[in-house]
Amino acid sequence: MLKSLLHQKEFDIIFTGNYSRLYMYALHLTNDSEISRDIVSDVFSQLWENFSSIDKSTVHAYLTTNVRHKCIDHLRHLIVVSRYSETYLNEAEQFYTDTSDEREQERLIENMLSELPLITRQILEECYLHQHKYSEVAQKMNISPNTVKKHISKALKILRTKFNGEKDITDIPK
Repeated sequence: MLKSLLHQKEFDIIFTGNYSRLYMYALHLTNDSEISRDIVSDVFSQLWENFSSIDKSTVHAYLTTNVRHKCIDHLRHLIVVSRYSETYLNEAEQFYTDTSDEREQERLIENMLSELPLITRQILEECYLHQHKYSEVAQKMNISPNTVKKHISKALKILRTKFNGEKDITDIPK
């Protein structure tokens, strides 16, 4: 109990002495305040979980390095999402421009979207059709931005599977 209280006080000192600096560092790297807060919170959470095994003389470097690595991971993830979205949208555009009947296009889109769970569909529509940021959708739906990202990934995976099936069906010579 006494050891836990000492760890708590020591952790509080480290937290208050480093949070602002780490947040500004993450913000500089990500250019997103919500993501920066999440990253810094995650790093402090890891610090707390491993507090007894961390060398307190190197805690400053430990925190800075972990924030940098999490920011890099976040940026890499954005690149992957961006590439995947571009590829999907380009393929979908090509597919739908090949279909001459507008009603058929609408039916195919509706059919593909109907494969999605309701909340996933709503999130996808907000992000892609209404061009809202993940953070805006998260706030509007009272969920975390990470939950929005997970739903977008899920939706794109389902749509890609469905899209490939629809394209294969229409490519069969009659």
